[in-house]
Amino acid sequence: MQKSAATEAMTLLTEYDDASGQEVRSLHLESSDDGKAVLLIEIDERKPGIHREVRYEITPAELIAAIRAHGAKLPGE
Repeated sequence: MQKSAATEAMTLLTEYDDASGQEVRSLHLESSDDGKAVLLIEIDERKPGIHREVRYEITPAELIAAIRAHGAKLPGE
């Protein structure tokens, strides 16, 4: 069975500052450069002058297992 690597990105959450309208926090999923992992990237600039970026990495198999273990099965599926 042939497999293909992950591609693209998906925005999960974006927060904006009420006063300025600027983006201050975002979370998104994207594939690693080699396509063998999924990255959750959190960028936080809610505190003035501080840029914080945290990256979490998980394999597609681990992500699928986590969703199956903790997700809710939808009716009719």
